[in-house]
Amino acid sequence: MDQARTQLLEWNEQLAACREKRQLKEKRQRRLSELETQISRQQAVVQQCRSAANEEQADVETLTNASLPRAWYKLIGQLEEKLEREEKEAAEAALKLDSALSALASLESEHEEASRLYAEVTNAELEFEELLAKKKGWIRLFDEETEKELERLSNEAGTLRARLRETAEAEDAGSRAYSKLTGAQDKLRSARNWGTYDMLGGGAISTAVKHSRIDAARAQMQQAQSSLRAFERELADLNWRTGAGDVEMSGFLTFADYFFDGFITDWVVQGRINDALRKVDRGVVEVKVQLERLADERKRLELEIAGLDGSYKELIENR
Repeated sequence: MDQARTQLLEWNEQLAACREKRQLKEKRQRRLSELETQISRQQAVVQQCRSAANEEQADVETLTNASLPRAWYKLIGQLEEKLEREEKEAAEAALKLDSALSALASLESEHEEASRLYAEVTNAELEFEELLAKKKGWIRLFDEETEKELERLSNEAGTLRARLRETAEAEDAGSRAYSKLTGAQDKLRSARNWGTYDMLGGGAISTAVKHSRIDAARAQMQQAQSSLRAFERELADLNWRTGAGDVEMSGFLTFADYFFDGFITDWVVQGRINDALRKVDRGVVEVKVQLERLADERKRLELEIAGLDGSYKELIENR
């Protein structure tokens, strides 16, 4: 037993050192990320400076080689003045490029050193988990009371993780349903607008477009209903209910309106479109509300699980 106690004390010392190593890893990882961002920005600066330097040098070469600009400035007696100005601007651009390249090289050198330092602590998490596993094995053998508390924490966290998984699945289904419903909204609004134009005497083209939009809206509504049913099933797993599943599309008078295209039938079709649009609008609002509730639930569960996991590890660490 004394040997086991000695081993436990040794692990505790190693865990303390490992905690410091983990903190150092986070610090060095942040520095690496900062340097990578700075390098990316400096590379853009170098590219700009290089382009400017090339342009300025090209201007100098235009004036020093046989060219129309050289002939023109020589003719008006301004060649030397113009060349001197361009050479000065080219020299300044070259200096800026050299400075930018030097700054980039410095950053890359610093990044190389930061990468080396990060590599020294990259296994901190693995070492920490291995030590915890060893201590957990010791507790299982020599500390029944702590083992029971660990089991309780583990079971509670497992229950919450299952709930979190169901919540995430419901969120995914809800996002798909929301996307289909907003798509149906767009199609129905388009069908409504073309229907109004058709009733005002838009002619054969507007009638054809209206029916095309109605068919597209109906197809989108069917997809939306399928997605809503899937969403309802996921919510049922969480013992939630939503009233968004009553979106119906069976009342469209497509063929009647097409073959008996008259003002009265148009009004009926327009009324059906408006009814469907109102239902879809309600569905969009309801699904959005449920998605917000699910997001809140997910965040709550994540916090609770993190707290339980922290308590679990802390119990092992401090034993």
